[in-house]
Amino acid sequence: MFGVTHPLALLLLPLALLPFVCHGQRAVPHPAPDLLPTDGLSTLLDWGLRAVAACAVLAMTLGMAGVYRAEEKIERIGQGAQVVMLIDSSGSMDRPYVTGNKGTSRVPVWGTYRSKGQIARELLAQYAARRPQDMFALFVFSSNPIAVLPLTEKQDAIQAAIAAGMIERGLATTDLAAGIVQSLEYFRDQAFTGSRVMLLLSDGSATLTLPMQDRIRNLLEKYRVSLYWLYMRDQHSPGLTPGRNGATAPEQQVHEFFSNMGLPYRAYSAEDPSALKEAIAEVDKLQNLPIRYQDIVPRTDLAAWCYGAALAGLVVVLLARLAEVEAWA
Repeated sequence: MFGVTHPLALLLLPLALLPFVCHGQRAVPHPAPDLLPTDGLSTLLDWGLRAVAACAVLAMTLGMAGVYRAEEKIERIGQGAQVVMLIDSSGSMDRPYVTGNKGTSRVPVWGTYRSKGQIARELLAQYAARRPQDMFALFVFSSNPIAVLPLTEKQDAIQAAIAAGMIERGLATTDLAAGIVQSLEYFRDQAFTGSRVMLLLSDGSATLTLPMQDRIRNLLEKYRVSLYWLYMRDQHSPGLTPGRNGATAPEQQVHEFFSNMGLPYRAYSAEDPSALKEAIAEVDKLQNLPIRYQDIVPRTDLAAWCYGAALAGLVVVLLARLAEVEAWA
């Protein structure tokens, strides 16, 4: 579908008829024009030049009107999944891993080590780059969830969104429930055309109330989403495995709820960068199915092409003008 930016310029379109009314050629005197034989080639050339001039005027008018091809959606079929990356951006993600950072056995100084959040985003960027057929969305959460990027297969946008979170430090609180619920809404009104994945990267220092548990379970089942939790433990975290007295730590309670949902769920405990890399590679192997999605082709400005066509037509007319004879030989 096509459109114009300045529709009033289309009022000049009738000017394209002028070459058919006024030829603009030099008149060469001849004593007996009626005796001249009919020249079919000259007549064809005459009307051809008129048509070229008319097209040049038409193209110039469309260029001034700002003609463009409108945005459109194209259905594509790829190999991969629809992946929502839900990243914990709370202050606890600014801490170092249990291992993998030298010189951080005491209180670390920000900027002297690579935090869990920074390493996680670097590995996520590599994961997304390896899967150009996937559609990725990005959501971050701390005290409030923030939608960063809707589902898209545009790698430039995906990489920029991931890199944008590597700069500043996180906030103090963690609202995991709101982050999961709102990120799952990315699948609302999306046709189920392939594998769906929620990739949760968090150290789990949050709790889920019973009403929120029911809502999370219902949304995961409604949208048919597989949940993968990449749990990044720091020095002060007890891990996901409960002790003898059962699940007591917040992350252990969250893991127990996810495990008992009866829905597709896997947890990976990543205590160092290499373990996190292995966990992401495992997810990479598990989710690689055919996927159908809508690709948005952005609006295309065609004014430059119109001006180019007008210039080409004017050059042809000018050359014809220079080749005209001024007198009979």
